[in-house]
Amino acid sequence: MSLIEKLSTVKSMITHRRPIRDLLRSYLFFLENPDKSAWGSITEEDEKGIEKAVKLASNYHGPIIEIGALFGHTTNLIASLKGKDVPLIAVENFSWNPFSLPVEAHRQFTRRTLRYVLENCSTQLFEGNAEDFYSSNASLKPSMIFIDAWHEYDSVKKDIERAVATGCPVISGHDYTEIHPGVIMAVKEAFGDRVLLYGSVWIHHNERDE
Repeated sequence: MSLIEKLSTVKSMITHRRPIRDLLRSYLFFLENPDKSAWGSITEEDEKGIEKAVKLASNYHGPIIEIGALFGHTTNLIASLKGKDVPLIAVENFSWNPFSLPVEAHRQFTRRTLRYVLENCSTQLFEGNAEDFYSSNASLKPSMIFIDAWHEYDSVKKDIERAVATGCPVISGHDYTEIHPGVIMAVKEAFGDRVLLYGSVWIHHNERDE
């Protein structure tokens, strides 16, 4: 590499130091916590929990809602487990990702990841936040809501409150783990010990008459 190329590289690193810093932080977290599921990754035990939640939801009418799709890994799994004609709506506003991708790159990556299920499995991608989604679908009666967006206590609490307000019988979510104490606190506050745990997936089932 020539001196000019080296200087150009250094200049680019300085210009983009913030996303590079965030990317490095995420990369180090993955290296240091290989046994944790976080930021779109799901363990085998997590998958069992999602499968259980979808199975419970199959006893009810209504779409499945996923709050926080990120890159679409869980969306694909839910789409593969649900009935083909059961609507699945994944909500994502592309405001954050662990690799500091720009919004448009994040959107394109997720849409390409979800291409098959969007075209063949009654799956939609709602581009916006949870508040936008619920405001636009006030009369919706979901069979299941899966919460996996922001993990701070206040955000999870609001997501749970919105889900409960719909009368949804199966409310579930991801990242019930010590690295996300806000998730644990909000879930315990809302449901106490009335949750099933599979890895870092939690499930609350409130039976609803059909």
